[in-house]
This record gives sequence, C-alpha cells and structure tokens, in this order.
Amino acid sequence: MATVLPFEGTRYNPEHAKLGGVLAPPYDVITDDQREALYGRDLRNIVRIESGVSYPDDFEGVDDRYTRAASFLASWLELGVLVRDAPAGFYVVDHQFQHPNGAQGLRRGLLGTVAATPWENSELRPHERTLRGPKADRLALLRATRAQTSPVFAMWTDADDIAEILDSVATGHALLGGRIDGEIGSEKLLLWRVADARQVAAIERALLGAALYVADGHHRYETAAAYAAERRAAGVGAPPGGPYERCLVYVAAVDDPGIAILPTHRLVRPGPGIAFRLDDLWARLDDVYETVPAADGRAALAVASSMHATHHAFAVVAHDGAAVLRRPRNDGGSPRDRLDVAVLETEVLGPAGVTPGMIGGGALAYTRDPDDLDAAVRRGEAILAFGVSPVSTDEVIAVADAGETMPQKSTYFYPKVPTGLAIFEV
Repeated sequence: MATVLPFEGTRYNPEHAKLGGVLAPPYDVITDDQREALYGRDLRNIVRIESGVSYPDDFEGVDDRYTRAASFLASWLELGVLVRDAPAGFYVVDHQFQHPNGAQGLRRGLLGTVAATPWENSELRPHERTLRGPKADRLALLRATRAQTSPVFAMWTDADDIAEILDSVATGHALLGGRIDGEIGSEKLLLWRVADARQVAAIERALLGAALYVADGHHRYETAAAYAAERRAAGVGAPPGGPYERCLVYVAAVDDPGIAILPTHRLVRPGPGIAFRLDDLWARLDDVYETVPAADGRAALAVASSMHATHHAFAVVAHDGAAVLRRPRNDGGSPRDRLDVAVLETEVLGPAGVTPGMIGGGALAYTRDPDDLDAAVRRGEAILAFGVSPVSTDEVIAVADAGETMPQKSTYFYPKVPTGLAIFEV
C-alpha cells in the first residue's frame, strides 16, 4: 500500500526565470564541465543549490557550498524568483526526449511525497546498496537548506486508474515549460499543478493500492529518512507528521514507454593475474560458455543483445580481438543471480582474476558508450572490456520483491528527472 501525498511546493516563477535555463541534472550525474556551463547559463540555475562549487578558502559551516546553497534559496524566495504554492497539491510532469536509437519519447510523471522511513518500513522498494559519501553530502545540504531539491524517481504498479486522471490534467497551458540540453539531444519539460481538492483526492485514491519501486535516488531517500530521524530525535521544531517526515518523489507507471534503462558496460583496469588475451580468458571459463568472433566491440554487443532472451551473452574486447561470450539461460538461482551483470561478475570476471574485493576497490571502470569497449583497450586503460545488455524493469521489480540488491552500476534509468521542477521545503 502506498500513501503518496500532495505537498506545498516551491517552484520557479515564470515571470522571473525561464525553466530551460534553471533546471539541472541530478547531483550524481553532473560533471565539472556541466556544472561550469550551468553556472554560466543563468545566475538562478538550481545547480547553485543542488551541487554548488567548493572554493579553496571555504570555511566549513560559515561560508561553504552548503551555506551558500541556503543563502541562494532564501534570496531567490525573497526576490520572487521562487514562489511557494498553497494549498498542498501535486505536479504533473511531461518529459519529452530522444531515445538512443533516435526515436522521440514521452514520459508522464507525478511529483508528490511519501513517508521518509527506514527501508524496512518504507513504502518504496529498493534494488541497490548505497555509498556513505554521497549520503553524507546530501545530508549536509539538507541540514543547511531544509529543502529537498531533487526527487526520488519511483515506478508504480497496480494503479490503472491514475493514467486517466493525469491525462485530464496535462491539457491546456502548462504552468511552467522549457527545453534543456539532455544527454542525447534536446529535452522538453512541461509542468502542471494539481490543487483542486477533488483531483488531489482522486490521485491519492488511485495510488493507494499501488506498489512503488525505486528507479533512481536511493541516496536521496536514505538522506530524507536520516534527516527525519534527526529532527524527531532533536524534538525542537519538529511536530509529529511535519513535512520533514516525508520525501519528495517523482512517480511514473512502470510500463510507461518513456522509462528506459541503458546498459553500463564494464572496463577491467590492468592488474596482476588478470586475463589479458581472449584465449587466456576462454581457458579459465567453464565449458558451458561458447564464443563467437566479432569485428569489434560494437558488433559483438549487437549480437549479444540479439540473443538476450535465451542466453547470458556479453561482448568481450581484448588486445587480440573481440568476440561474443554466451551460455544458455536457466531458471536456477534468485532474481539477482539470474541478472546478466551478476552472472558476469561470478562466472566470468571472477575466473578472469577480478574478485569481488577488487571490484569494490575500483578494479572496474564503467561506460555507457559501446565505442569505449575498443577505445579503452586500445589506449591501455582497460585490459579487458565487457559489453552488457540492459536490465529490464521486470528484473528490477523481481530483485526488489525478493529483498535483494543488484550489483553496482546495474541500472541507468533514462532520461534523468531534472532537478528544480519543484522544491520541497521541510
């Protein structure tokens, strides 16, 4: 059962800012070059709050990127760049984008809130482990700003009635709209606010029986839960049931054609004891594996992807060539064990000389560009490169329902939900 509730959002004022100039990617995918470009694009870009620049003379807690984020939020509210919406409502978001194959896509989502509790009590089901560093950074920002700027991206199942409601909202003139530079071409965002009491109640009812699965933003959710626990423990200024006990979420239907998962390929850094030629790798693997020569990594990946339904198949690149590595699928093991990336780690990388401890220590680099498979080996940055097929939303759900977590870098949901569509002050 999911209780997705409306909230009193803070958003950009279209009289003072153009949405296309003030949105930013989520903090965990912003590169230094992107941050610099966003700083120059608009003085009111949300990146100054979400992922601000640190300077050599910063004084922690007095003048650092967290205190500056809080100052930007306060000043933009005072100047009317940001406005607070009341009463509590939802926001419907249309996200138009380009798929990697060039086709145009559209995803329709909803901004609301869920309870921010530990995972064992959560209405959201996770599929990955989190790292301590990003959580510490997000918690420091939340303490300073008392605002959630970037939502958790979740998928719903078993909420058939809501599509018609959202379709009825996403008509006519949008409250906010604009274009941004996406990862693959231009993307367009449109935002409608839902404040009518009957529509708000209808959305709540439609989602009440839904199951919610985290697509992206595990760190953000755990940060919200940790902050809620801190506020409750402190007691001061933290009435039970206050906004601080909730987490900003963007939810979309799991079968929305605008939800895509891109593959993340594995590059094995050079190291002692690691297979360095294809024939060396083949000699270390179980006889169940078959190999098919390929012209290059991209060609091998295309063949591997074509047999994804029946085989665990991978593109492999080494200094002596490229090939497809495959074995038939079977129904054994848990949902996690049946993932291509899990099979790759246990049955291929392990025998190749890359242990789980080495993976945790940074033995792998990651890329989403198939051309990097050959290029990284050619440059000497990788001794082996493995191309994988993307996981499916069904696999994500199966792993989450089993209470398991996927290997690191198993999913890359695309497109990312931009930061700055609406802010949740807590």
